[in-house]
This record gives sequence, structure tokens and C-alpha cells, in this order.
Amino acid sequence: MFKNYIKIAWRNLKKDKFYNLISLLGLTIGLTIAIFIIIWIQSELSYNTFTDNHQNVFRVSSNIKSGGAVQTWGESTGPVAVYALSDIPEVKHAVRLRQNWSNRLYTVDNTDYELEGAYVDDGFFDLFERKLLAGTKENLLNDVNAVVLTKSVAEKLYGTTDVVGKTLEADHKENYIITGVVEDIPENSSVDYKLFFSMNILKAEYNDANRYWKSLDSDWGNFNYITYLELQSPEAVAEVTQKLTQIQQKNDPNADLFDAKAAYYLQPISDMSLYSAAGEPRAINTVKIFAIVLILILAIACINYVNLATARAFQRAKEVSIRKIMGAGKRSLFGQFIAESILFFGISGLLAIGLLFVLAPAFRELSGKELHLDLIRGQLHLLILTVLVITFVISSIYPALMLSSFKPLEAIKGRVRGVSRGTIRRVLVTVQFVFSVILIIGTLIIGRQLNFLTEKNPGYDRSQVLNFWMSGSMQQNAETVKQRLKNIPGVSQVSFASNPIINNQNSTGDIAWNSEDIDQELVITPMAIDEHFIPLLKMNLIAGENFKGISTDSTHFIINQTAAQAMGMTNPVGKNLELFETKGTIIGVVEDYHFRDLKSDIGPAVMYYAPDAYRVYLKTSGTNTTATIAAVKEIWKEYTPDFPLDYSFLDSSYEKMYREDQRTGKLFSIFSVIAILVSCLGLFGLTTYAAQLKKREIGIRKVLGASVFQVTRLLSKDFLILVIVAAVVAIPLAWYVMQLWLQDFVYKTEMSWWIFALAGGITLFIALITVSIQTIKAAIANPVKSLRTE
Repeated sequence: MFKNYIKIAWRNLKKDKFYNLISLLGLTIGLTIAIFIIIWIQSELSYNTFTDNHQNVFRVSSNIKSGGAVQTWGESTGPVAVYALSDIPEVKHAVRLRQNWSNRLYTVDNTDYELEGAYVDDGFFDLFERKLLAGTKENLLNDVNAVVLTKSVAEKLYGTTDVVGKTLEADHKENYIITGVVEDIPENSSVDYKLFFSMNILKAEYNDANRYWKSLDSDWGNFNYITYLELQSPEAVAEVTQKLTQIQQKNDPNADLFDAKAAYYLQPISDMSLYSAAGEPRAINTVKIFAIVLILILAIACINYVNLATARAFQRAKEVSIRKIMGAGKRSLFGQFIAESILFFGISGLLAIGLLFVLAPAFRELSGKELHLDLIRGQLHLLILTVLVITFVISSIYPALMLSSFKPLEAIKGRVRGVSRGTIRRVLVTVQFVFSVILIIGTLIIGRQLNFLTEKNPGYDRSQVLNFWMSGSMQQNAETVKQRLKNIPGVSQVSFASNPIINNQNSTGDIAWNSEDIDQELVITPMAIDEHFIPLLKMNLIAGENFKGISTDSTHFIINQTAAQAMGMTNPVGKNLELFETKGTIIGVVEDYHFRDLKSDIGPAVMYYAPDAYRVYLKTSGTNTTATIAAVKEIWKEYTPDFPLDYSFLDSSYEKMYREDQRTGKLFSIFSVIAILVSCLGLFGLTTYAAQLKKREIGIRKVLGASVFQVTRLLSKDFLILVIVAAVVAIPLAWYVMQLWLQDFVYKTEMSWWIFALAGGITLFIALITVSIQTIKAAIANPVKSLRTE
């Protein structure tokens, strides 16, 4: 019987090609976009979940007191892992990781490769469950010069994984012995490095007798490490946190800098990309927004299908009645219509999968993620299948029940009450408009916020500023290098500083000042600069003066407004300040500037004088950038012939900070436009139905003298009311959803009233265009054709 259902269903699909093509197009597009969003969400939620034990693994974040508040850093000090492993039974593994400050150059067979590496403790691969493909576990990272490669890097450099014992040259001056090869780490993780060096390398650096701390394992002042703990059970988090706090309070000479209640926060590693180091929502809000978009798109696709199916119900009413007169029961007819839906959804599903493969490269480029289609497996495969089944059930039940319940005599006479009433269809179209308005508002606000981020004045001039790290040999000849850079045509100013001004993550608590009223516990962002830095970046000096480039500047400091406020200073100039055990005087105050992204508050910052700092800033004219870069490269090559120049422009680096947000905004806009187009198909279907239902009425009105405009207004006014109602419902919902998304930003745009009015106007315009296509066609039709059968 089912086979017969499918045959009849196929015949019906071919018979009404136009409407079925519209339905198929809308449903296929909706399902394709929905599957892409599911894959994107799964990629976000699967971060750091590549191991079986990931639910037991946590990152140790440090809770540092600063200016009366608590800041949480994702880094911790060296001793934390040591004490956690030795003194806390609930800790199964404890390892540290420190990334190389920059990619290094590795040479194999006279070919240079730039790769990303990290220093790790022995036991790292046990915690992250990486299979050892070559080498022995016992001697993996014991030696100071040991290095472990991932499988893909070993094959890239040597063409094989049989590389244990080979020598790897780094930076043309250091040699490391390959002691092992491990399976690759997924890109969707926080430990996706290509080479792993022994932490013993860093430990050896502490042999310097002049160091205050005698060993890395006892250095409580160096927050350069990410500490990962694998617990025996995730339920032990509170107990481990308490014990770590007790250990820190007992052993750390700077214990007062930490929150005494909880010195650390144990963050699940699966939350690291979704939440801040303190566990505050970050990217998870974007995931929630896309989950809402997913629901809206699926709902629009379902409504679109239902509306087009019921719009054709009038045409099939007599067919159903004749089948009933011939003996077909309601159950049999219901089965027939369900079979049609199964066939329809089957075709749509196959087309969606085909589009998935065709559009995958474009989607990868838009999202910036390697969304391989082999992700569609396991739980994700089941999730997609579940969504498809739910979509099918929601979309198919109502049309099938409606069509199978027609009364034969009324249908043959052309009086089908269930079809003419159309209440449910009007409600569904109203819901579509609600979703459309929400998506349009979301697109406008996201675009406005992203423009706000890129156009907001960060407190310095970032245009045409080239910057790069000096090599050691250049730094030894800093004054000569500076003069040669100044002489390059197109370079107007040159400055040296210790850090990038964009996304400067440096911080210290080693600061003191004279104050009886303000708590001395302050974490501040330090930056070494020369006398040219502030004028080069056109920073606003609101009090005092700049460095003069003389010897006394070594005991002078310039702070920002936030630092002055945190220190309780209304007139900071001339006040005493101590930084890194250097006592001096504040000589100036700069207007607050953003040294991190706009998702973070501006923190306290201090600048101190260091004319030989490592980072170079060049202010260029921008007229012949290619020639300027070439000249800089020539100077670089003279001092550092073995390394390529790694440079960037501040404006590009600034935009890079918001690249993920820009991609999110672009994806949201594309999904929204597609969803609105699909909803227009549903609106077109209902308009077609309304025009067909009223074609005799239209014919009579035209015979009696009604104009095309009057007929068009008659058919359109109901839809305009639906749009107005939908806008009233959608605006508060959209406001709530976008408030949720904007929580991710400390500095954000205003949700002005005109955005909501514009969204309603755009939706109204789209509805009018869609409705007019069919209503004008009906209005200009020959009335004789619609009345001759009366």
C-alpha cells in the first residue's frame, strides 16, 4: 500500500509543478541553512572536547585583587601545578603550558618552516590523551633539548613519522632532538600546537644566580603559564579550589594580591572559548543567538510549507471528495498525504545534503572555521536527523489532517469551510512576519555594533602605523636602526616600545604609591616607551608633560586616567610612584586609551621610559607603502638575514581583534536574508490562495467598475494589518534577544527607536512587493474568465 501511496504522491508532485517547485525551494534552502547552523553550533560547543576525560579537566584561573575589585586571569604561576599534583589527592594530572612568544623558524634539508610551538610538562600527553606514534613514553620530555612533533608536522618536515633521534634546527642556532611523535591535536582546541618542548628548558633559565626566585617551580610572581588539572571527579572542584587557595595563602609571599576566599577559579576546558576566564558569558551568547536563528529558520521553513500546502487545498478538495465517495477512508487519505510529505521531504533532504557539499567551501570561508563534513557523525548525525524528523512532523500533520477531513458534498459544490476560513494560515503568516522583523532588527543592530567597534576612537591614531619586533642584533644597534628607519622616504616618525599597544596583555601588581585612603592592591598594565611614542600615536596628554629623552626620565612615569582614579589621585603630576622596585615621579597623565578590545573595561596603565625597547613603531605617509615596507625589509635583512620580517599595521591588527565578530555578523545577515526570502515564498502562497478564493468576487467588482488600485487594496489590506501586528509583537522580543548579545560588549551602540521602525518598514515593504506580484495579476485579469462558470 505504501508503494502505491508513493506512486500517487509522485504523480501529484509532477502535476502541480509550479507550486511544488516553490515549496521545494523554500524547504530545501531552509533545511540547508539549518544544517549549517547546527554544524557551526556543534563546532563551538565541541571546543576542547576531543578527549574522553574532558569533563574532568579544568584550567586554573587566578583571582587577583585590583583597586578594590577582583580580576580573573586565565594564567597562573609555576608552583600551582607542582603543589596541586603533590598535595591534593583529588588531582590526577597537573601540567603547565607556555606558548612561545612568537613562531620560530625550523630548518630541515635547507628548507625553513615557521611553526607554532609550546613548552609543556611531562604528562601533558597523558592528560590530553594523545596516542604516541613514535618514541618511548619514559624518555619523552626528560631532556632539556627534547622536542615532540605532531604526526602532520613530522610528515610535512620529513615525509614520515619515523623521525625519533633526528635533529631539528631552530632559528639557525639551536638544535633539538626529536624524542617522539604524537597524533594530531584538533584545531578546535586550546592546545593546538605543532611542536612541544620540554618545560625543563625554561627551568634551566632559572639557574641564573641573580634571580630573586631560584626555580620555576617556586616562582609565585610569573603568570606566564596555563595550568591544566585533571581531577579524579568533576564533583571535587570546590574542594580542590579550597585546597589550592590554602596552599597559595601559605606559600606565596604575594598572597595578599589574591582573593582570600578563592584564589583560583577552576574553569572546565570546554568552556574556555565560550566564557571568560572568570566564567562570565562571552561567545556562548553568540551561540544562543544562532540557536534562536536556527529555530526561526526552521519555523519559517515549516510555515512556508504549510501555507503553500493549504493554499493548494482548495484545488484538491474535489479530488479528496471523489476519493471518499469511491470508498477511501479518512485514515487512508491521511496516509496518502503523509506519503506525499515523506516523498517531498525526502527529495528536499537529498537536495539539502547536495547543497551542503557544494556550499561547504564558501561557508568555511565565511565562518573562518574548518567545518569538515565528516563532522556529521555520531551525536551530530542523530541531532540533524532528529531536527529533520521534527520539522517533517510539524509541517505535515496539519495539512494532511485538513485535506483528509473535507466533506465530500460541500467540496464538490465548492464550499470548503476549513479552507475558506484560513485563520490558522493567517496566524502562521503573522508568525512569519514576527520572525522576519526579529531577524531584520538583529541584522541592523549587529551591523551597527560592529561598525561602532571599528569606528570608535581607541584613544590613539592607528592609521598608517607599521610595527614589528626587533631582532636581538637590531636591538644591540637600536640608535643606528632608529636613524636608518627615519631616513626611509615615507617614514615621518619612529618610536620604540615594549609591547603592542593593541591587545596588550601585560600586567603586574608590583606597584606602590603614597596614599593612606586607597587600597594599595592594584594590578596595572605597564608599557615601556620612548619620548616619541605618545606624539607618534597622537595620544592626548591631559596633564603634565611627555618624556624628554634625557637620563632623568628613567625615574619618571606617565599614567592613564583610570590609574589616577584607582590610586585616588586628583592631581597625580608630581606624586611619587614605585614600579618594579624603581622609585620615581609621575610627570604626566594621558587620556584613557583602549589597550584591549572593547569587550573589556579600560584598566589602569602606566608608561615608563625605556629608549631601547624591542618593538618598533613607524608612522608612514601611506603614499607608497610597498616601497616603505621594502626599505624596512632591507634594513631588517642586514641585521637578521635568516628570518623574514614579521610586521603588521595597527589598523589591520585592530580590525583583526573583531574578525570573529565581523564573521558572526556576516553569517547572521546572510542567514537572515535567506530566511526572509523563504518567508516571502510562504506569503506568496497565501496571497495566491486569497486571490484564487476571491477571483469571482474580484470579477464582479471589476464588472461593477472597481479599479485595479481598489482591487489591489482589497487583497492587500489584511496583510498590512498582519505586518503591523507582527511588528508590535516582534519588537520587544528582538530587543530582549539583542540585549543578550550586546552583554558581551562593555562599549556598545544604542538600540535607537529608528532601528525598530526601520525594521518594521522594511518588512512592510517586502510584504507589499510580495503581495503585489499576485494581487496586481489578479486585479488586471479578465473578469469574464472568472464569471463564465457562474
